[in-house]
Amino acid sequence: MSDADLVVRGATVVDGRGGPPFAADVGVTGGVITAIGTVGPGGGAEELDGRGLVLAPGFIDAHTHLDANLFWDPDLTPSSSFGVTTVVTGNCGYALAPLGTGASRDYVVETLSEVEQIPIEAIRAGVPLDWSTLDDYFARLDSTPALLNFATHAGHVPIRTAVMGPDAVHDRTATPDEIERMSALLRHALELGALGVTTDQVVGNVGPRGTQLPGQVCSDDELLAFARVLASASGPGWLAMAPRALLLDRAAREDDLRFHERLAAASAKPVVIGPCFDHFEQPGVGFDLIEATARSRRPGVTVVPQVSVFVFELWQRLDDNPLLVRVLPTLRRAVRDDGVDGLRRVAADPAARSRLRDEARAITPFPVFSGRWDHVFVRQVVDGARFGALVDRDLATLAREQGVEPVDVLLDTAIAEDFATQFSTLMRNTDDDEIGRMLAHPLARIGASDAGAHVLSNTDSAYAVWTLQHWCRERGVLTLERAVQMLTADQADLLGMPERGRIAVGQVADLVLFDPDRIARTGVRFVADQPAGGRRLVSEATGVAASVVNGVVATRDGHSTGARSGRFLRATSREWPSPRAQRAGRPDSLPPRVAERRAKRARP
Repeated sequence: MSDADLVVRGATVVDGRGGPPFAADVGVTGGVITAIGTVGPGGGAEELDGRGLVLAPGFIDAHTHLDANLFWDPDLTPSSSFGVTTVVTGNCGYALAPLGTGASRDYVVETLSEVEQIPIEAIRAGVPLDWSTLDDYFARLDSTPALLNFATHAGHVPIRTAVMGPDAVHDRTATPDEIERMSALLRHALELGALGVTTDQVVGNVGPRGTQLPGQVCSDDELLAFARVLASASGPGWLAMAPRALLLDRAAREDDLRFHERLAAASAKPVVIGPCFDHFEQPGVGFDLIEATARSRRPGVTVVPQVSVFVFELWQRLDDNPLLVRVLPTLRRAVRDDGVDGLRRVAADPAARSRLRDEARAITPFPVFSGRWDHVFVRQVVDGARFGALVDRDLATLAREQGVEPVDVLLDTAIAEDFATQFSTLMRNTDDDEIGRMLAHPLARIGASDAGAHVLSNTDSAYAVWTLQHWCRERGVLTLERAVQMLTADQADLLGMPERGRIAVGQVADLVLFDPDRIARTGVRFVADQPAGGRRLVSEATGVAASVVNGVVATRDGHSTGARSGRFLRATSREWPSPRAQRAGRPDSLPPRVAERRAKRARP
């Protein structure tokens, strides 16, 4: 008889190590995997039927912006519905501590909101912001209930703001004394359990009110000082960067890589760059960058390329003053002067129409838009009967079929639907074959889900489902075993989480049970579930039967069970509760439901 708390019966186990699948029961006791093989019946154990399903380690999302969502959405949707069991926050330099007070606090919050496109109203209404120091923030995270595990980084933006203030932080390089004080704050964050430090140097990103970003104005010496702090720190201690040349050409990326190598040498820890997008004007540049990181590797120098599994696109509607309005002077002036009524006047004025067509033919490519109308798609319409045939088709093709210009399709469709039509611009990774080449590279690491960010325009948080659906089942670029390994063990190894990411006796029981023949994205929709009445764009999925977090069933058929078994994972103590403490059976180290069940069994 088994004394397991949870048994998954009859599943095909893909254990995260890259080996062949095998059939087995998996038993879990006290949040830890304690049996793999044939597990006998137990007294009162919870069971999951794994017949016909794959059991894998829970997916680990290393690049999210769920820092704010943690406080208003303990289920961390929709990530939890996709089989993700651990998320990492504090990416791209945007973290929520130290906050300071007054204008410094406002700058940190506004920068997260501006760059990651998280409505400031939602953050102010949904996040308590009742801390100022790193110590207070980490203590707050310790007590924050969540369905999933979560870990965090030290963010360049709040650290620099705490030392330099909200005006100088985005305006000048730091003095040697300021760099030393920032280094001291980073050292303390690592002592508290931050995984590492992150920054955003991307040319093309802008801060509040059009200002530069801290990572764009800082000196190389500042980041090299951070690297030296990482060298002396315990734990994973990586430096993760959204690099300067993320959206630029081959020459700029290669030059940027040389600086990343210097950082890696100074830290003797991984420097993670990404995502390594492919470029519409230089096909193959993303793969070549991964190859260049491989050539640069030597003992103590490791640059890790993160890749996205998706075409990078952003949804937009014309009444939100989007990119498609800003690149066309006639539309930009019309919106500035009179909002959507200005757009309607342009549509009705033959001279303005003619001028607009000339502008649309002459857009100069720049980092975030190619200027090509075959890279602009209709993604969602309100009137399906009239416009449904346009969905998922590009404006250049539609214009040829209709005998008009692409910008006419754009403007006329939007006006006919009272500006509710959703368009998208493809910005990077526009060639599916090139994405596949990057993913198949043995050094590539999946990243860039951006869960929690770009809430009205992007749904890449479904990256794990898409990897299994598209790159494994539909395209065959990845085997099932390799896809699972990239989503689990590869991430755990990089993040310094050795007790997660694999199915093996003694590992923490973070698991996902899915149907490999059915797992898929099934649609995209807007939901109004954000604080202050905000909306967001979310993907939906099918084929995820269940997930388990620290030995407790967290989701069934993509829906939360209401469990709160997730933990804040501090890098210094590895993970809490530790498997050793769990195996010793200390009640205070167990997930609450497990502790309660054990207490009942112990009663006479």
